[in-house]
Formats: sequence, structure tokens, C-alpha cells
Amino acid sequence: MEAVGTFAIGVDLRLVSTADGGRATPLRGGSAPEHRFTYRPNWGLPAWGDGEQTAGPVLGFSAVDIQPGDTVRAVLVPTIPDHLAGWRAVAPGDVLRMYEGPRICGFGTVAWAEPATWPMPPAEREHFTRWLLGDERRPALTDLHH
Repeated sequence: MEAVGTFAIGVDLRLVSTADGGRATPLRGGSAPEHRFTYRPNWGLPAWGDGEQTAGPVLGFSAVDIQPGDTVRAVLVPTIPDHLAGWRAVAPGDVLRMYEGPRICGFGTVAWAEPATWPMPPAEREHFTRWLLGDERRPALTDLHH
């Protein structure tokens, strides 16, 4: 697969509680190499209607065994080239809807965005994972509108 330009997007992700229609089980994962890109939800962009979705695998989370209702950091990476124009309109403070099938299971508030590559090389994975681990030398905010 030829590498393509995309974005890495850091979000503060709040899972919907089970009582409010969210997952019934914990979300496995974390930031360890064996968990990277294993969770592949779809996302609804702010300008899109309810139910409209695009792919954005999760590089990792700031915690493991995330319970419904919990809030964690996550880094997601859009992977569908035809949808990148929609992702360019996303800005810090925007809220993304996280879908599992037709069900909304979380809401991610965008903290930052930075250019990235798909498939993601190991050096980029490490760069973005530092933010998940609480390193405040996180990627600088990038204006996606340019």
C-alpha cells in the first residue's frame, strides 16, 4: 500500500454510559504497541448529519479497560482519502460522534490535529502516543483549514 497524507487527531473521548445506550462492555486497548489500531469505530463529523460516518481507526487510548461513561484521551487517524476534505474542516473544540454500527457510543472533543501518514510509520506512532501517556509536549495545534 502506498503511503498517503492524512491527519492524526487527538480527542478527549467520553464513552456513552450503558444506561444511555452505550456499550455494555469495557473498551479494551491502551497505548501499548499490541493495541494500536485494533479499535476501528466510525466517526460522524460536525458538519455531517446524524448517521453519516467515516472511518477513523484509533491509534490508542490513555487507559485500558475503559468503562462506559469514562473519559479518556484517544488519537484517531482518518483513512478514507475521499473523506479527507471533511476532516480538514474539523477544528479544536469540535465534537465528533463515535459510532459502533448505527449506535453512537462516544463523543470526542477535538484537542489538536497534526498532519500524519497512512499507513503510519513507527516514528509517527511514537510521536502521537506520547500525548496519550500524558506528555504535555504533545503535537502542536495545526490549523486544518490550510
